[in-house]
Amino acid sequence: MRQTKIIATFGPSLEDPKILKKVLERVDVMRFNLAHGTWDKEDDQNNSKKIKLVQKTAKKMKKPIAILVDLKGNKIRIGNFDKHLIELKASEKIDVRFTDQSVTNKNEIIINADHVFKKIDKKDLILMDDGLIKLRVSNITPTKKTLHCQVIEGGLLRSNKGFEVENKIINKSGLGDEDKEDIKKLAKLGVDWIALSFVNDASDVNQAKEVLSQVGSDIKLIAKIERLEALKQLYWIIKASDGIMVARGDLALQSGPGELTGLQKNIIKQTVKGKKVAITATQMMESMITNPSPTRAEMTDVSNAVLDGSDAVMLSAETAIGSYPVETVKAMNEVCLGAESYQQSISKKEEFKYSEVQNIDEAIALSSMSIAKNMDIKAIVALTESGSTALMLSRTRSDIPIYAFTRNEITQRRVSLFRGVLPFPYPFLAESLDQVLDDIRKELLSSNMLNTGDLIIVTSGSPLKVPGGTNSLRLITI
Repeated sequence: MRQTKIIATFGPSLEDPKILKKVLERVDVMRFNLAHGTWDKEDDQNNSKKIKLVQKTAKKMKKPIAILVDLKGNKIRIGNFDKHLIELKASEKIDVRFTDQSVTNKNEIIINADHVFKKIDKKDLILMDDGLIKLRVSNITPTKKTLHCQVIEGGLLRSNKGFEVENKIINKSGLGDEDKEDIKKLAKLGVDWIALSFVNDASDVNQAKEVLSQVGSDIKLIAKIERLEALKQLYWIIKASDGIMVARGDLALQSGPGELTGLQKNIIKQTVKGKKVAITATQMMESMITNPSPTRAEMTDVSNAVLDGSDAVMLSAETAIGSYPVETVKAMNEVCLGAESYQQSISKKEEFKYSEVQNIDEAIALSSMSIAKNMDIKAIVALTESGSTALMLSRTRSDIPIYAFTRNEITQRRVSLFRGVLPFPYPFLAESLDQVLDDIRKELLSSNMLNTGDLIIVTSGSPLKVPGGTNSLRLITI
């Protein structure tokens, strides 16, 4: 059983139903990025249709695939090219024009963000597509709101890529009106997780919570850490959110390459300690966009994210627009399994202090893991309604599988993002715990997960079927 979860990003490469099914067989979460989609009902590929396609396919497969959606956020993005991309070569000249126009058929870059134009000066260095494309501002024409630039580092530049200016903060803070409307639409679609882009502090997360509360939704929130400003408020952001994503593309532009690895390790450590979900993202197997195999450096990068304690590792363009999406998820699966085989001997175990325990289900989870590590326990079964006990169990990293038995379809999908947790649909038709324990034995044996005579821990609550009511643990023999 692979413990680290894999997130794939939906895009044109997954529109073929056969390829989508093959990818869904190997991943745990499907991600959508609203920066690259529309809500236009006339568009055959609008956000609603794409999300429903994945939900329907996963249901047919009887696999609880979680849906994670990135909001656009206040990230500045370039507009659309008539042919979707342009090629920029070093030393050539290119104009960056600020306009409300959405598409250009000229050899230029357009941006709908007038407030940014005022902040840019001559000789500024412009960074696009996570810094892969670099332009130097050589001159400015204020009347036409145009920057005349020289290409420093070129390449293929696709529509809607991010736009940054070195050593300048050009993004607005807070949750925008468009993001708030998108949250309401996503609540109607029943997605499981929403990722908030460019979070500065806990108030950004709380604004999103308020919107969800207004529409009566319990969607969980992931805060993307992309700015150094956010690191100053990391403790409070972790407390406010349900998880953290180390979004290394934009973070690296601000921190520089030398600090990024250390920042990643620290963010993951603090997130796991804060009992929240940790995701490592951006360029994990970037070369597989065009190649059928990862580089050795990419294998090492994914392995390090696993050993750091990430709940999940994420693929972006590799599965969205890449030529080898199936091969990519296969490769990531193999690398994760390989790294996990060394997890206990190499990585430092995160130990929780009893003084940090705040409620009964946390105490049960901590006690279960303590017993499991000191006895020959083959698995821990969490009878859960909300998934909170499964989350607490997974915060203590170990190689002991955690099976979340739940009747709640939302919980089945939600725990798909928790490291080491395998969701298990269970209807809870039995009225007594003894009957439930008999059912568990039969289910685990029939699924070949365990063998007769194996010792397991079962956490449960009394009464049964009550969210947040875990208050006991039992050791039983299969």
